[in-house]
Amino acid sequence: MQVTDVQRLLAEANYYNGPIDGDAGLGTMRGASVIEGNAGRSFAEWPTWRRLTHAGQAILKAQGYSVGDLDGLTGPQTSEALTQWRSDRAGTDASVDRTPTPEAGARSHPAQMAWPLQRDVRAFFGPAGAPACTAGVVALPFPFLIAWNKSQSVSRFYCHEKVAEPLTWIFAEAHRTFGAERMRDMGLDIYGGCFANRTMRGGTATSMHAWGIAVDLDPEHNQLRWGADRARFAKPEYRDWWQIVMQAGAVPAGYAWRKDWMHFQFARL
Repeated sequence: MQVTDVQRLLAEANYYNGPIDGDAGLGTMRGASVIEGNAGRSFAEWPTWRRLTHAGQAILKAQGYSVGDLDGLTGPQTSEALTQWRSDRAGTDASVDRTPTPEAGARSHPAQMAWPLQRDVRAFFGPAGAPACTAGVVALPFPFLIAWNKSQSVSRFYCHEKVAEPLTWIFAEAHRTFGAERMRDMGLDIYGGCFANRTMRGGTATSMHAWGIAVDLDPEHNQLRWGADRARFAKPEYRDWWQIVMQAGAVPAGYAWRKDWMHFQFARL
């Protein structure tokens, strides 16, 4: 999130009336301080960039955009909320076309048939956001970096209880196949999230993440709207990785609708 984005958001909320110049000066920080006061806590320990991001997140959330936690970190949800906000202000369409690709059937595995179609996930997994959606635990083969805060790592994450076993197998098999060093080189250790009770980014339907049946990896280099010409995970050297994912029954988004190469899910289109 750029300083100019925060300034525009603050101005829209009537917390700033200065120039949109990208300078985090007194006027900009005064507006951010008002947001912090509304939150009822001190943010003095945070660096300026994080305080500004928090202010932007708070305004986006107040306007109805899904930003995730108000943590001052620009993760995938905050980035998408900002994209939607910018697009709304410009009068353009920010939706993502998830129409299945003609070649999706050729890039598949029989194991995927054990899992439901997207339209049937509620019948198969239960309600989105229910306790079962975080009752499963995936133990990772080594600590993974958190995509939006690489100074922190995770050694496990929570998912739907029905997909804990195949997800654990995916990462264990990747570790056996590639080893930790190569997984790091490939960006397969950059954790972008699993459970998030929200709508699809760039859409209005409930996300597969709301059931804890989808995982994102390395979102910075596999952004939501990027095609195979830009996404890191679309490169030929990742075919063995995607074969492991499909062998466990999951569906890679990049194979299914040519976008969102960070994402795979236990639901068919």
